[in-house]
Amino acid sequence: MTAPAAGAGGGRCAILIPAKDEAQRVGRVVAVALEADRGPVLVVDDGSTDATARVADGAGAETLRLPENLGKGGALRAGAEHLAQEVLVLLDADLVGLRPEHVHALADPVLAGEVEMTRGVFAGARWSTTAAQRLAPQLGGQRGLLRARLLEVEGLENARYGVEVRIEDAAHDRDWTWRDVPLPGVSQITKEEKLGWWRGVLGRLGMYRDIVRSWWSSSRS
Repeated sequence: MTAPAAGAGGGRCAILIPAKDEAQRVGRVVAVALEADRGPVLVVDDGSTDATARVADGAGAETLRLPENLGKGGALRAGAEHLAQEVLVLLDADLVGLRPEHVHALADPVLAGEVEMTRGVFAGARWSTTAAQRLAPQLGGQRGLLRARLLEVEGLENARYGVEVRIEDAAHDRDWTWRDVPLPGVSQITKEEKLGWWRGVLGRLGMYRDIVRSWWSSSRS
């Protein structure tokens, strides 16, 4: 597919970034998202205790501030309900190596009507994050998808870190059309790097808990 020219979203696309205590990183992601020129950028500040909202504002994003932490699923639900664009690009706030062409790769197949969802897969960057996505690409947070599809995901607002499991369940149950797109050079900051080893391990265990809960819930439904 030939990449659409800059601004090809034509008002149909927006970039949605959920963020919790990401003041040190969110500005870089917002800057690249704006440079990609695929639509406005909304950062949902999910009850941060740092300057995430102020940094996002300063970088040029619109910021939706949640009074308390709802988790990633709740932040995505709030952002999707706040926006009106047909196509949403979901980006994590702690990405490293993101470039405008990565945003295009996520957005453009959905904008062109070729698929209802794209899944971004890290490639060629940090071994740890690339390996994790090769083992479980369904857990990647970088996606382009129709807003209507995101809003029909059952249990989205309560999924927390299990949100990707919920999205995958909806995609399979409702026969969405989708494709994986490589994101060469992109990786993420680990929880251990953000929080220190012990707090990072606890945070990772909490993330795995949410994922397992979502898997368990979906398997019983």
